[in-house]
Amino acid sequence: MKVLKATILMGSVMASTALHAQSNVQIYGIVDVGVEYVNKAQVSSTGTATGSLAKVTSGNAAASRFGFRGREDLGDGLSAVFVLENGFSANNGTLANNGRLFGRQSYVGLAGKFGELDVGRETTPIFDFGALYDPMIPARFSALTLDAAFASRADNAVRYAGKFGGLTLSTLYSFGFDSTIVNGGQIPGAFQVGKETSVNVNYQLGNVLAGALYDRQNGTSIATEQNTDERMALGISADFNPVKLYAAYQRRNTRTAPITATTNLFWVGVSYNPIPAVTLDATAYSYDPAGPSNRTGMYSVLGSYALSKRTDIYTVLSVMRNQAKAVMALDGTVNPGDGQTGLQFGIRHRF
Repeated sequence: MKVLKATILMGSVMASTALHAQSNVQIYGIVDVGVEYVNKAQVSSTGTATGSLAKVTSGNAAASRFGFRGREDLGDGLSAVFVLENGFSANNGTLANNGRLFGRQSYVGLAGKFGELDVGRETTPIFDFGALYDPMIPARFSALTLDAAFASRADNAVRYAGKFGGLTLSTLYSFGFDSTIVNGGQIPGAFQVGKETSVNVNYQLGNVLAGALYDRQNGTSIATEQNTDERMALGISADFNPVKLYAAYQRRNTRTAPITATTNLFWVGVSYNPIPAVTLDATAYSYDPAGPSNRTGMYSVLGSYALSKRTDIYTVLSVMRNQAKAVMALDGTVNPGDGQTGLQFGIRHRF
């Protein structure tokens, strides 16, 4: 009997150890904080006076965050996966993403030879597209300044991602992309309200990567469910190590029945790594909404120097040029037609 008990106990310990060995959880994150200066920031919402603004800011080169990611081996090449990712402002310790605890990502799913299928709050294929084809992203003075959707997440989402040779695919369907509205857009009998459909397809051929994006969001109430916000984009990059070139075009159609407004966004960029510790990124953008004198040009440069594998210091310079009616700003608010220059210095640590 003693031998039997000892055998059972040893078996239990071995089983527990085996299960532990098949699972892992990782804590990770980025802390990014620096000093920012911009000129011609509007002093008053009704006045024309402008002034310079200097402040400490978080997430200049990459948004500050911490998270937990885990994977459990289920056998036969199948794994359970999860991610819980929090965004915060390192300059004051407050939560980002409208105060959500895990506002950047919170999902669980299954991964295997078929790819990965996840359910929860997740980054969109628009996010994927921007990260692949704009060398300035995830810096703030990037395509993010001109279209915040390049950092978008969707609530109540089902997402699939897979790789098949040189082809990669990410696709998402959300039952209600914004839970800050009533019912998160999930209203009984209103099957179009708050829905988002998105897909990004990319193909790698040698040193060239090319991709296409389609994304569509419906209005977030029964009264606006026929309204749509639609994005279509094409991108290409070519890697000539240590130089990498980028170009992308996005067409956005915003329909508020019966009117559809179109915005065109185009950029070209370059990334250069002269030595392993130094990275130089630069992108020129053309932002062209419908209507006369609304065009904006933006030109951004980022330089970083790695102090270690985890820590780097950086500087970002960006210049915004608005036509007479345009009011795009790097930070704050500008008067119509005013340009703006922004400069950032900071330190970023990854863990």
